[in-house]
Amino acid sequence: MPYIKGDPWVICDTCGFKVRMSQTKKTWDNLRVCRKDWEPKHPQLSVRGRVDKQAVYDGRPEAADYFLDTNEVTAEKLQEWVTDWFGQIFGGKKS
Repeated sequence: MPYIKGDPWVICDTCGFKVRMSQTKKTWDNLRVCRKDWEPKHPQLSVRGRVDKQAVYDGRPEAADYFLDTNEVTAEKLQEWVTDWFGQIFGGKKS
């Protein structure tokens, strides 16, 4: 490995081999690599995001919370509601 004026030895940043500077290239992220390790910058790294509209369509304020008082709902009322609900969903009243 003779001395060549103006062509020093450098270490490849990818594989770690000692190569002449004339046999290396710089990558897009400023690494000095040998020719077999050099890759062009991938196009997906240059994609810029688009601004999207994040506004809520027809937004409304949150409704106030409604809490039931003690014994406001009885078992009979709940059974009646469930029966009506099943009737609407399945097309007939359940007994």
